[in-house]
Amino acid sequence: MQVSCPRPTAARNISISQQARSTAFVRPVPPWSRLAAFSAEASRLEQFQPPFQFSSFFSPEDTLLCVLAGERALAAHLGSSPGIVELTSGSGLVGFRLLSLGPSATLFGVDIDPDAESCARANAERLGYAGRARFVCMSLWDPVMEAVLRGQRTDILVCNPPYIPEPPEAGLPVEAGAGADGSAHLRRVTALAYATQPETLVLSWCSLCDPAGVVGDVEDAGYQLDELFVVLIADGEYSGSVHNYLLTLPTAFLNSSHETLRVVAPDGAARFGYLLMSGCFSRTATTSHDGREAMRSLCTSFRDQGASALEGFRSSIEGRIWLLDRWDEITLRAILHGPIAAPVYTVSP
Repeated sequence: MQVSCPRPTAARNISISQQARSTAFVRPVPPWSRLAAFSAEASRLEQFQPPFQFSSFFSPEDTLLCVLAGERALAAHLGSSPGIVELTSGSGLVGFRLLSLGPSATLFGVDIDPDAESCARANAERLGYAGRARFVCMSLWDPVMEAVLRGQRTDILVCNPPYIPEPPEAGLPVEAGAGADGSAHLRRVTALAYATQPETLVLSWCSLCDPAGVVGDVEDAGYQLDELFVVLIADGEYSGSVHNYLLTLPTAFLNSSHETLRVVAPDGAARFGYLLMSGCFSRTATTSHDGREAMRSLCTSFRDQGASALEGFRSSIEGRIWLLDRWDEITLRAILHGPIAAPVYTVSP
């Protein structure tokens, strides 16, 4: 978001002091008290303030959610030197956060965007991780992708991919989009995990992209969902633009009730609410569909009952649920821009 200052009139000269004063922001309305505010987890992002750079496709909320699942995964490898592979790595933020917590961990990042590769390499230099982090530009669908992964130490496989369904008329190649039901990248990563068998898998998805099917496929690939992280959020610019298409998909779960809209967007700037999710999976010899059933129950309840269904939701899967309303969306972005300051204006005659 860009904020512009009013232009001065021709009759006066206005100069801006080199000093800046802190600006406090106060919520115009109190948050919904029945779910914890996701902004309370945002301190994890503070190390990624400028001069850290972001790639073109970045949203702090799903990145932070993936960080939480990644931290859970890293905890299972304490005392070792885990190899972390991050697919669709973007700026490298998720992997860098894990490197900061695991001083002997290494990171290998893959992204199809050449600008993301150069961005992540520059960030690794700034953060002092260049010796432990490598990045390449490659499509997940590249024929040699599986061989590349086999050549890496992959204890933890991480992916926070695109997952908003795309209408067929969008015409985007699968590498650049998410497919008709939003699950194209997720199913590709699941196939790669099945082939390469990392010990731990960290994925991000949402309630719009066949969540039960996605988690069920991961379970069929030999993994169990250990912990689930969920955020209730309002539609974004792209998800809102495909609202009518989403309503035609039986595997897209959203809610447009008055209560839900009031909760996620007190300013009224929302079409619907939906659920962002991330999960930590571990390899197992026993196939279970507890995660798939938890997804089906959670998403169906939310679709039918709205925000109130999330309060006190119970499942056999360990998990946490937060709210990120419009105000806290701004809070996350402000944190990534560094301390907020306002220029001091001096008016001269």
